[in-house]
Amino acid sequence: MYNQSLIKKLALSASVFLYSTAALAQKTPLNILPSGHLVVQAEVEGKKGNFIFDTGGGINLFLKNFSKDLGPKETYNYLTAFRATGEKMTIPLFKSKEIIFNGKKFKDIWYSTHDMEIKGIDGLISLPMLYNTEFIIDYTAQELIFPKEKLSSKKVMDIQLSTNADQSLDIMTYVLLNNKYKINILLDSGSGNDSFWLSERLMNTLGIKKEGLQLIEKKSEFDSNVITKIYKGDIASISTSFATVDKPKVFFVEGLIYEGKTSINWLGKKLGFNLKEKKIYILD
Repeated sequence: MYNQSLIKKLALSASVFLYSTAALAQKTPLNILPSGHLVVQAEVEGKKGNFIFDTGGGINLFLKNFSKDLGPKETYNYLTAFRATGEKMTIPLFKSKEIIFNGKKFKDIWYSTHDMEIKGIDGLISLPMLYNTEFIIDYTAQELIFPKEKLSSKKVMDIQLSTNADQSLDIMTYVLLNNKYKINILLDSGSGNDSFWLSERLMNTLGIKKEGLQLIEKKSEFDSNVITKIYKGDIASISTSFATVDKPKVFFVEGLIYEGKTSINWLGKKLGFNLKEKKIYILD
């Protein structure tokens, strides 16, 4: 589910993202913000916009000024889900007739709306509409690519899919903490670069005590009565078969609904995704 606080922190450089003349090609530019968030262009019902490409967003989200001209304002469809912090969210559901993204047309895609504005950002583009479309995120070339040939690599990671009635879609994988403890994490490009959240329940497993760690109490942007406690610390390592981050700064989050949640940039500089076959290909 989308994270409003992270979106609000996006650098204003997103506002100068320009539409590319290559919009109808199989490669489209990624504007990588200093925070590591990925900004892409898409056209929804003939209306162009700039969107955060968010593998942890679950569902396409369009903000107030962008969504007001898209179609009906009322709906009897809705989705109830949970933010990573465990906060329950019930959001309205609509269907877009047509989205043009990287030169490809996507029909009848679920989306939600939210009553907020961010300079230079019109919402989130998430994974459900790409279930049948392989794609590559190339951090070096700063491109999002729909490959013409089927993805392949000797370095392949298995992923798991998390869905709600096929209306939303997130991706998960297994990693090792301290080269010992295997946990399942959400892969969230919407968290920017080098973001590592772990469940507070893992502190005992890792032999970490709360005393001495920095405590952050974070109020929900949706309900000020909801406060999440976060403990800032570090661990020895987090790793996959092909990537390791030593001594990452981590946040232990009370109520986290996952064992962990991380950004994707640390997995590799060029990542290929096949959601249908549940694979990530490390292509760098």
